[in-house]
Amino acid sequence: MGVGLVLAAGTPGHADVITDPETGAGADDQEIWARTGGGIAFKGAVEEDGQEPGNLSPTTVAWDPPPCWYAPYLGAKDFKRVTEKSIEEQMAVPGMPGHAGNALQQLLDHYEDGYSWPNHPGFQNWNVKKDGEGMFWAGVPNPAEEDSALRDACNEVPFWVDNGEPPPDWVAEEAIDPAMLAELAYERMVVPDTEAELRPEGEQTVNLPTWVWLDGAEFQPVSVRAEIPALGMWAETTATPVSLTIDPGTEDAELHPDGGECGMGDDGAVGTPYRRGDADKLPPCGVTYLRSSASTGPYDFTASVTWKVSWSASDGTEDEPLPTGIVEATQELDVQEIQSVVR
Repeated sequence: MGVGLVLAAGTPGHADVITDPETGAGADDQEIWARTGGGIAFKGAVEEDGQEPGNLSPTTVAWDPPPCWYAPYLGAKDFKRVTEKSIEEQMAVPGMPGHAGNALQQLLDHYEDGYSWPNHPGFQNWNVKKDGEGMFWAGVPNPAEEDSALRDACNEVPFWVDNGEPPPDWVAEEAIDPAMLAELAYERMVVPDTEAELRPEGEQTVNLPTWVWLDGAEFQPVSVRAEIPALGMWAETTATPVSLTIDPGTEDAELHPDGGECGMGDDGAVGTPYRRGDADKLPPCGVTYLRSSASTGPYDFTASVTWKVSWSASDGTEDEPLPTGIVEATQELDVQEIQSVVR
């Protein structure tokens, strides 16, 4: 018998009829488990529901958080109550096709009467004699993954894991662990938007330096903690701002400093605010435009903040690096040229 059977109306193979594994709440609360990503609680610098992607873009192109994973789902008694009812309701649907009906019957036999297939030993009476000694685990799609094929790849039917024991080897690569929690926390992290201050404001002038800086009060380290209470497992991912890089949007410009990468102080500040009387000075962070934008249209001035990212976890991991992230903002700048008459 293959995997990918429908446990409830919805995605094949995933445990779509759910209770909260932390509180043991009833089926009316089934969305809790799904919304928290399979028993994962996210705290810190994330969107309110903890499931939306954040705004920190990794600089490593090949790096991707897990598209799906296996995680603790329900204890034996709750699993029987929820899943048995779901299967029986589906089997009672008039006109249930023969193949689907047979698959559902085999699934019911698997949990009730010991029907087995490779990697899936059967159970007697839903394993209720071991209630409290372990949990059924199930596949969880990552709601932030755009590729549906990858998102639904963890489609093994729920399997049993004793308390304190690792999940079986055949799902080891997809079983949730601290490193995955750290990656999922990174994926959901929200850092301050890059809103650089410019002086002069608005329209710029050829050969007149533009001063650029960031307010240090806004650019401090931020953290996201991802935790699975059922396992006592957690990971905390921390992003620390390290520099601001500016791109003037044209080659006809001089960057300050050369290359346009402005260091960040310990207080999170970048550059120096413009003050009256600084017009003839070069800014520690800024740009001098050398040609008007009249013939090309506004220049796309881009400011990017680089964040160094690391994680620590319940398994003793400390300050393990993750890919550096960036957040950038682009604004259009008109650059004028002031004509002067020499007599």
